[in-house]
Amino acid sequence: MPSPLCSQLRKAILALSTLVFFFVLQRLCARFSMPSQFPMSVRSTLVRTQVDLQNHTSLEDFPKRIWTTGPLSPMRIKKEDADHVRTWMDQNPEYRYELLTDGGAETYVKDHFLGDSKISDTYLSLSDYIMRADLIRYLALLKDGGVYSDLDVGCLRPIDLWIPPAFKDNTSVVLGIEIDNEMGPNKSKLFELVNWTIMSRRNAPFMRFLVDRVIGNLEKAAARHDTTLFSLQPKRQEVIDVTGPAALTEAAFQYLSERTQTAVNMQTFTKMRRPKLVADILVLPINAFGAGHQVQWSGTDEDGSALVHHYFAGSWKTDHFDGPTEEEKKAAEAKRKEEEDRKIKEEYTKKKAEVERKRKEAKDKEEAQEEERSRKEAEANKKQTQTKTQLSEQGRIVDQGQEQRDQQDKQEQNSAEEQEGGQEQQQQNQHAGQLQEEEQNAETVKVEENVSNPILEQEKQMAIEDLRRINAVRSKTRGKAIKKILDDRKKDAEERRRDAENKKRLARLQKLKAKAKQTEQ
Repeated sequence: MPSPLCSQLRKAILALSTLVFFFVLQRLCARFSMPSQFPMSVRSTLVRTQVDLQNHTSLEDFPKRIWTTGPLSPMRIKKEDADHVRTWMDQNPEYRYELLTDGGAETYVKDHFLGDSKISDTYLSLSDYIMRADLIRYLALLKDGGVYSDLDVGCLRPIDLWIPPAFKDNTSVVLGIEIDNEMGPNKSKLFELVNWTIMSRRNAPFMRFLVDRVIGNLEKAAARHDTTLFSLQPKRQEVIDVTGPAALTEAAFQYLSERTQTAVNMQTFTKMRRPKLVADILVLPINAFGAGHQVQWSGTDEDGSALVHHYFAGSWKTDHFDGPTEEEKKAAEAKRKEEEDRKIKEEYTKKKAEVERKRKEAKDKEEAQEEERSRKEAEANKKQTQTKTQLSEQGRIVDQGQEQRDQQDKQEQNSAEEQEGGQEQQQQNQHAGQLQEEEQNAETVKVEENVSNPILEQEKQMAIEDLRRINAVRSKTRGKAIKKILDDRKKDAEERRRDAENKKRLARLQKLKAKAKQTEQ
């Protein structure tokens, strides 16, 4: 372990080297004019640098040092991390780049904080590597100042251009925003400051406040788990809350609230579009340090150019995984509900389209059925009309045939009557001839009898009278019999005609019923 005398000697040499560097730079700036090809922002910065050096003001209080933490040896840095380191050197050639390995970090704490046993004992007792990495960055910025940046962060713009000129003299710490859900789609009221990139003066009051706060958080965490700092095995969220960005954010809110005597919280910095200085802490818009964030919305071009880019190549979260955080659970639940809503909406859209399709098919089918029904009704009406016409024609023909048959029957009846009347007349004539002949014979006999016998003449006269009566009775009886026969024949013909008509009407009705049933089917 280095002696205190060696440590003091090293500090003196470092201070002397710094003074020599600033003196040489001052002389060079006084001797040479400003190159015109430099951008106006860079020229303004260089001019202000010259003035600040002459007046011994703020810029010299931001040491030109870049800190980072890494593996046991610089030779073990991954290629992509080496590329990120190169961006810092290219953008800031006048800055000193320092890598604190695990062993180098312990040496740094022993060299600079040996007199503060609480700090040194806490760091040297802590075994969790990610908590040690968080604490050492705060300690390095507290003691020596400069810029701290993780290995997986690349520099996009020179550090000297990070602070607007109007804020330089009053700024001791520069912080950036990592998460501002008031700016993004997830309105979960989550706000966190970045701890992968921090800029600070030497011995800045906030850095001392932050170190004390983090050490208190570590002591509480060990007591909460009833263990020592060496045996403490924190989970991911606990790392974030105890030493990580959540601890930095809460410390900043409390420090600024005490300094300004007002309530400082996420509402003070949310939806920022321009840098904001509160007390001695300058907070940059989310796009300055938050560009490249994989989850949180990180602003737009109108916020200004990004200063750094975080590539999220670290693996500490997998080493400290304790399941999703409450915020991640809420985000996952919101995503799940959004997916469910999307599926429900898609299903509803599909069902609605299917219902519309079926409704249209049913409507088309109904219209087709209605057209078919109308067509069939028209055909049925046409056939029914044709059938009625045919039946009417057949009925007319039948009626004509019946009329002809009735006329024929009537003619036959009249003919029969005439024939019977002629026969009767003939019989009557024959009978009358017979009577006349008998009368003539009787007269002859009478003449003859009158000559011979009067009594016989009288008897003959009586016999002739009787014969006349008998013939009259016979003639009358025969006429009645003939009339009865003719009447019976007429009745029979009438009944046959009625029966025929009834049979035709019945057959006609049966045909109409059969056709009506076929039409209904």
